[in-house]
Amino acid sequence: MLVSKEGNLVTLINVFETTPEQQQALIDQWTRFTEEIKDEPGVIGIALHKSTDGTRMINYAQWRSQADFDTFLRRHGAEFAQFSQNASRIDPHTYDVVYLYERQAVN
Repeated sequence: MLVSKEGNLVTLINVFETTPEQQQALIDQWTRFTEEIKDEPGVIGIALHKSTDGTRMINYAQWRSQADFDTFLRRHGAEFAQFSQNASRIDPHTYDVVYLYERQAVN
C-alpha cells in the first residue's frame, strides 16, 4: 500500500481494543469485510495491523476524497456494529498525513 501525503486524500486510522482471545476473530472478521468493500469507489488501500500483545487491531485506510469516504459510510456504516462483538472499544478518526519518510529501494 502506498502511503501518500499528496493531494486531498482521506486517511482513516481505526483502533479496535480487544483481548488476546478475540484478536484473531476480529482480524478475520475485518479481513472478510475488507474483501467485500475493497473495490468501492475511492478506496486506495487498506492495511490491518495487530498488536503483539493481542489487545489491539488497527485498520489503516486511504480514500481518494472525503466525498468517496462519506459515500462509503452511508452505504456501510451500519455494518460497523458487527465488529463490537470482538472489540470492547472502537476509535475511528480521519487524519492528514503531514510527514512521510520512505527509504528508497537499494539494488
